[in-house]
Amino acid sequence: MMEKRQFAPKLRYQLSLDQFVPQSHPLHRITDAIDFSFIYRLARPYYSHTGQLLADPVIIFKIRLISYLYGNAS
Repeated sequence: MMEKRQFAPKLRYQLSLDQFVPQSHPLHRITDAIDFSFIYRLARPYYSHTGQLLADPVIIFKIRLISYLYGNAS
């Protein structure tokens, strides 16, 4: 089953990965320029309508994109 997960910060952890990435970093510009919501529509046929929730397809896409951009794609 595919659905967009809503993540809430944990009370024990007071950090965000955004704190470690400078605002001038190209990844921030990519995030601001691209609306990744189109991936849900493209991935919908490949996800089951029953069963356990899987990883968010946008997160998977972003991981692959970063791997490609930084030369770690395999």
